[in-house]
Amino acid sequence: MIITDEFVFIHTFRMGGTSCISEMDGKMLGYHRPYNLMPSEYSHLPVIGTIRNPLDWYISVYTHCLNIVYPMRTSTFLNFLLDFKQYDFKETIKRLIDPSWMTSTDKEKALRNFPQSYNWDSERLDNLRKDEFQSYLNSDVGFLSWIFDYMYSKDGSTNNVKLCKLESIDKDWEKVTGKKVSFKKSNSYTNGVDYIRQYDDELINLIKEKDKNYISRFYPKLLIR
Repeated sequence: MIITDEFVFIHTFRMGGTSCISEMDGKMLGYHRPYNLMPSEYSHLPVIGTIRNPLDWYISVYTHCLNIVYPMRTSTFLNFLLDFKQYDFKETIKRLIDPSWMTSTDKEKALRNFPQSYNWDSERLDNLRKDEFQSYLNSDVGFLSWIFDYMYSKDGSTNNVKLCKLESIDKDWEKVTGKKVSFKKSNSYTNGVDYIRQYDDELINLIKEKDKNYISRFYPKLLIR
C-alpha cells in the first residue's frame, strides 16, 4: 500500500504494481497490504488498484513461484500450497485453482509454511498468513478471484477502488488520476517459455468456472473463447 497526497495505491501480487510504484511519490504502508487494513486517517483519499488478464496473471504467478531467473527468489503462496514441490505449468495451476486435491495432511504441511502475522517491514513477501490460507481453502473460487476480493474489498464491496487494467495501464492511469505516465513494462521472467501455448481447454474451462465473476466483470470476451 502506497500513500500519496492524492490517492492510495493498493499493490496486488503480480498485477504490475512495482512498475506503478516506481512512478509515485509516496510512502509505503505495508507491502501488499489490503484496502481493508488501510488506516482511517487516509479514508478521504481515492483508492487505486490494478487488474490483469487471468491467463497472463496465472502465468506470472507460476513463473514467480519457480524463481528460476526472478531476482528476488522469494517464496510465495503457491510454493507454500504445494509444499515446495514442482509440477508442470498445467498441473501447478490446476492445483492452485482447485485445491480439492489436498488431504488433511497436505493442508497441515502447507499451513506450517505460512506465517502467523504480517510483516509490513519486508518488501519481499506476499504477506499472506495462515488465516488467508484457510480463507482461500474455504472460498471455492479461483486464486485470482480470492486475491482480488482480499486486496480490494472493504465493507464487503470492491466498487470503491478505481481499477486500471495492466494491458492498458497508461490510458487507464490517466483516466483515473488525470496524469499522463508512460509505465515501464516489467520483464515476464518466463525463461523463454511460451506458457500461453500450454493452456488447454480443460485448464481454460477451469479458470472460467472458478474465476467466473472476475472474468465476467473485467474480461468478458474470455468467456466466449
